[in-house]
Amino acid sequence: MMNAGVRRESESRKMKLRLIVNPTAGRGRAAARISGAVTYLESRGAEVDLAESRDRDHLVELSREPVNGEYDRVVACGGDGTLHWIVRSLDLATVTLAMLPLGSGDDFARVLGIPLDTRGACDVIVDGEVREIDVALANDIRYLGVAGLGFDSEVARYANENVKHLRGPLVYLYSVFRVLSRFEPRRVTIVEDGVPRDQEIMFAVVGNTRQYGGGIRIVPTAVPDDRQLDLCVIDRCSRWELLKALPLAYNGGHVKKKYVSIVRGESFGFRSDMALDVYADGELLTTTPVTIGLTDQRLRFVAPHSK
Repeated sequence: MMNAGVRRESESRKMKLRLIVNPTAGRGRAAARISGAVTYLESRGAEVDLAESRDRDHLVELSREPVNGEYDRVVACGGDGTLHWIVRSLDLATVTLAMLPLGSGDDFARVLGIPLDTRGACDVIVDGEVREIDVALANDIRYLGVAGLGFDSEVARYANENVKHLRGPLVYLYSVFRVLSRFEPRRVTIVEDGVPRDQEIMFAVVGNTRQYGGGIRIVPTAVPDDRQLDLCVIDRCSRWELLKALPLAYNGGHVKKKYVSIVRGESFGFRSDMALDVYADGELLTTTPVTIGLTDQRLRFVAPHSK
């Protein structure tokens, strides 16, 4: 039987949290809200250590620092891009990761049901259950959400390099219209189950989760803990057909179009005569040729309790 002294020590122990903060996330929304989050977490009895990043390289550096069991949970404070850079180098064997969504789209948080309000998200950080989440790889670079090439990646590049005055889903939509007028289909070789096929495509995405761009359910069948990836290919079509299909993707209705196909598998490969950018979670990963699969290790991630 546990003696009273040991019981009191156990009950009084504070949860230790390490918050890795990207202050530029959400066009500065993270910097404005982080102090309130820390205050609330401390009021919930947590002990908080704050680490603020200077840039993307520093995010990776902070995520590589060994925690050696010092913290109960490491918390990514920012958006999907922040989460992406932290996961790239995180020690999957020892770290339990949580998220305070403070970005523009926060698609990963939406998929897992993490509240977007600060207090709701903090309650999940403290009280949530730990789930094992699949981690995808593109040429051995990790990502969590959706990787794409073709029109998809050109939109992501435009958004990153040119859109500074918008936030949320408007960033993606604005970039779509800017890129669409000059886009031409790309010829690629897609490898499924070791079998290659050549085709012209508008774009192809491989989803570990179902959505990106602030709610676009581009691979509505994707589930982040089923040890499968979902490939969605938009074959060659007119710009007008592509434009009509994109709004349908907010509820997954685009998959009914004859030029859209979805298959499931453990890995996919892509080759092209011209190197094509591959973006995931809004960040540049690599270029073709690329092989996309899953890591052997999974990510321990704090999510709301299952209903």
